[in-house]
Amino acid sequence: MQSLSWRLIWREAGRGPLRLFVLALALCVASILSVSLVADRLNSALKVSGRDYIAADRILTGSRAAREDWLREAEGRGLGVSRTQSFQSVLFANDELQLASVRAVDDAFPFYGELQLSPAGRVRPGTIWLSARLLALLQLQPGDKVELGNIELEVAGELVKEPDEGFSPFLLAPRALIHLDDVAATGIFMEGSRARYRYLFRGDEAGLQAYADWLRPQLQQGQRWRGPDDADTPVARSISRAEQFFRLASLTGVLLGILAMAIALGYFSRREQDRIALLKTLGAGRRQLLAWLGRLLAGLLLLGAGLGALAGYGLHKLILLSLGEVLDIPLPPPSIMPFAVAAGLALLTTLMLSVVPLLRLLRVPPLRVLRNEAEARISPWWSAGILLAGTFGLSWLFAGSLGLAVGLLLGLVALGGLLGGLCWLLLALARRSGGGIAFRLAVSRLQRARLATLVQFGGVALALFLGTLLWVVRGELVDGFLARLPPDTPNRFLINIATEEREPIRARLYQAGLDTSLFYPIVRGRLTEINGVPAAPDVDSERGGGLGRELNLTFGEQLPEGNRLLRGQWSAAPGGVSVESGLAERLALSIGDRLTLDLAGQQVSAEVRNIRQVDWDSMKPNFYLIFSPDVLADYPATWLASFYLPPEQRALEVELIRAFPTITVFDVEALLDQLRQVLAQVSQALLVIMALVTGASLLVLLAQVETTLESRRRELVLLRTLGAGERLITASLRWEWLAAGLAAGLAAALAVELCVAVLLPWWLDLPWQPHPRIWFGLPLLGAVLLLLTGRAGGIVRGPLGERLRQLAQGLG
Repeated sequence: MQSLSWRLIWREAGRGPLRLFVLALALCVASILSVSLVADRLNSALKVSGRDYIAADRILTGSRAAREDWLREAEGRGLGVSRTQSFQSVLFANDELQLASVRAVDDAFPFYGELQLSPAGRVRPGTIWLSARLLALLQLQPGDKVELGNIELEVAGELVKEPDEGFSPFLLAPRALIHLDDVAATGIFMEGSRARYRYLFRGDEAGLQAYADWLRPQLQQGQRWRGPDDADTPVARSISRAEQFFRLASLTGVLLGILAMAIALGYFSRREQDRIALLKTLGAGRRQLLAWLGRLLAGLLLLGAGLGALAGYGLHKLILLSLGEVLDIPLPPPSIMPFAVAAGLALLTTLMLSVVPLLRLLRVPPLRVLRNEAEARISPWWSAGILLAGTFGLSWLFAGSLGLAVGLLLGLVALGGLLGGLCWLLLALARRSGGGIAFRLAVSRLQRARLATLVQFGGVALALFLGTLLWVVRGELVDGFLARLPPDTPNRFLINIATEEREPIRARLYQAGLDTSLFYPIVRGRLTEINGVPAAPDVDSERGGGLGRELNLTFGEQLPEGNRLLRGQWSAAPGGVSVESGLAERLALSIGDRLTLDLAGQQVSAEVRNIRQVDWDSMKPNFYLIFSPDVLADYPATWLASFYLPPEQRALEVELIRAFPTITVFDVEALLDQLRQVLAQVSQALLVIMALVTGASLLVLLAQVETTLESRRRELVLLRTLGAGERLITASLRWEWLAAGLAAGLAAALAVELCVAVLLPWWLDLPWQPHPRIWFGLPLLGAVLLLLTGRAGGIVRGPLGERLRQLAQGLG
């Protein structure tokens, strides 16, 4: 018996359904291994980019200085510590005054990233580095002197770029960089002065986590402990979404491989019932058969897992090679964990998928040798239940998200229901439509085996559903975001605009041919009460800035562009306020709640009229709270606007600052460039991974065709015996594949839309929008792929007479 099982392994592994099982298992292992290796190493690289973006492993920010014993504790734990301080002050040179955002750093700054100075050098006491805008405004050259408070500093050169400048919202005016040792001598910074403190920490993950656990309970209002992942920045959000997509890509490849394995094993168990029945009549017991089948599965498992491991490791090297020009940082070597996960997955899926087929074979009655209709009765719901339960468990395990697991499970259930309804509808329409003999022959064949038809359509639909779901999410994640960052995305923000300066500035920009956003009034205020209850101060929120700080408030009669109402109605009626959805969720706000704010000692109240979703990645002015005009109209306001400044018109920026010295121009061009670079890295990596998932989808289609090959050939024998010609048989098969592709494509399109509508807002925090192209593309793609794989499967390719002779010999 043992030698028989090993001979069967070698015979079946090279042909028949077990060949597809081995290939599907190898692809499943290759998918999880290659994606795990690439995702792990690429995410490490992206996290390094995020680490460069904040110039440290962790940072502590706040409007008050950290206690020295906190910093000494960090140094005592072996962590590197760098101190920085930011404030606004006036620089004086050449009889010119200019407001500047001054940042003071120590010798350790920065830990990561590059501080770009021209000429190259270091920040030393007694020197100051000025941005190009400050050099132009004050008409200074390296070696000139500039006054800052009580001291005179030498201009060392141009401050080109700070690694974390996009992370520091306090630095709005033209930037200057000095040494931390010079701050006390300036005499401009004293107790009560407004400043922003930022402390950089470097160390291993375990040490940083232990220090964070010790520090967090001691943090005071307005102080936050942050890292490259939880920094509330566009780059940080892109990194987080990339990680989520890699999980989804890995899961999709695994599910497609499992689907192909299930199809192959199911067909193998149906085909081997005659062999098992014969062995039972020869005296083979259930224990012997179980041992034989167990060795068979073990051999297939080792073969498929070994091939998959080799392919997965090679694929991961090819993917990294294709990214060689994009990734400019070294990648860490692979660990043993992805290999262990892939091996565990192979074992788990093989055991999970073999339960029902093994039971079907072990329960085959010996009577089947005489009566072919005798077979083990096992409800197909067992297979469906195990597959759905396995899908849910794997989704939860690999994606780490209960929402994603539930969303995919609901999508699969919806797909099955939609497919059953479409099959019934199409068959009903086909019966009434008439058509030629080939068409009626195909419809008759589908009607006689409705369950087999549903399974056949279901495999195709599921492959289309999972592959398209991944493409749609990728498009929303990368392409959709890049589309919201066109080349003319606003790269300059004007703030602190006085009311009387608004129209002159608008006219100046209009004369230069530049379009601006709306001018938004800005009033500073602090939330103090919700429905008469004092609002609890937010000390170390992981989801946004603390509520203990002042917020930028605005008012208007129109819903800003890029904002979408989720609840309530937009209204400019008196006494109302519109709340951003994230803030409303954090504060558990509902329509009708009443907010009270402190505006420079004055109390104002407003009723929540609506809750809206804001696209924070649009690089346009956005606000947490938008009031009706009557609430804030009596309070002094400055104005804010944004516009795109082309490189050839940079001189206009200096002209604006000289003509309107009280305004501040915030340059976000470096932030946009860095964001586009990170997204380009993510996009290229995702395209390579998508090729693997596409291959998995094609394997599912091949498996589906292969499993129906035997029954189709037997029908061909019968049809040719009754006089049907090759052209008629070929045409009927093509009609069958066409119907299957159209039905599967339509069901997959609807299931994708339903699943995306759940996944995008809940899982990726992205707005849902319809995708009309998949409604036309998926049915067409399904039909074309099935026609092509049908030909590849040997059903309509090659001389028919030769195939019939081979089949007749096999039946005889």
